[in-house]
Amino acid sequence: MHQQKPLTAGRRLMFAGLALLLIGAGALVPPARAQSQPQAQPQASSGDEKIWTDFLAWYKTAPFLRDPLGAYAAELALEKVPQPEIDRRVGLVARLLGTRLEGVELFYDKTYSRPATGNPVEDGFATAPSEFLIGALKGLKPGLALDAGMGQGRNAVELARQGWTVTGFDLSREAVAAAARNAKAAGVQINPVKSEYGTFDFGQETWDLIVMTFAWAPVADPNFVEKIRTSLKPGGLVVFEHFVNTPERQYAPMIQAVPPGALRDYFSGFDILSYEETTGTGDWGGPGSRLVRMIARRRR
Repeated sequence: MHQQKPLTAGRRLMFAGLALLLIGAGALVPPARAQSQPQAQPQASSGDEKIWTDFLAWYKTAPFLRDPLGAYAAELALEKVPQPEIDRRVGLVARLLGTRLEGVELFYDKTYSRPATGNPVEDGFATAPSEFLIGALKGLKPGLALDAGMGQGRNAVELARQGWTVTGFDLSREAVAAAARNAKAAGVQINPVKSEYGTFDFGQETWDLIVMTFAWAPVADPNFVEKIRTSLKPGGLVVFEHFVNTPERQYAPMIQAVPPGALRDYFSGFDILSYEETTGTGDWGGPGSRLVRMIARRRR
């Protein structure tokens, strides 16, 4: 797996796997900002919007690329664009990739459209279910489960295998299609939905379990956490696993990594049954990262 290293403005490393959008050089999230609530992004100028739409038009026709920003820089060089302008354009695209849903959706559409090998480093995603989730399920009576940001359905399929009635949603159309195929291959049924956090209907007192594993969920937003709380049945559980922002590793805003210790505060209206911050390897096969794992229960 790639090691994190400094990059020029024209070359930004995107990890194979979860595509962490760890943006190098000047595009890293400043530590002080990363510890605060998400902030509104400045509006791009019309010229910046053209740079963004030109990149998307190129990317839509490109094959799967582990480093689309580097490949785009090379494409601009072939077009005889001066190097300072290449650096400016790629730097802008790198910043927008951290905040624009359409770029993330396109990346994952390409990621999940390829046949999986079962090797997370090669595929860019894990195909085995989360070990943390499997442990959390022990002793639970199956009911209605929601897998938020389900990817290709590794956890949704495992829940269905264990007798849960499962709905899962994801931003990527290809992810949703892959989840449906994987469920069929496993001989189970799930309800796969193309949606995202701002548009999915969580319902009221609907779910016995909500799973968010590396799901980029906006848990720093109190309104979102309240939506999660009210969508759970009394006594329903949240199983959550994600990245922690540290001074050594700052994630792009889109990833919604949490500051150290903050998740307890975000879910202060829940009973915290299990909570751990640890250094480990994310399920997608990436390098060692600071992780937070939590099981929380809606109060009755």
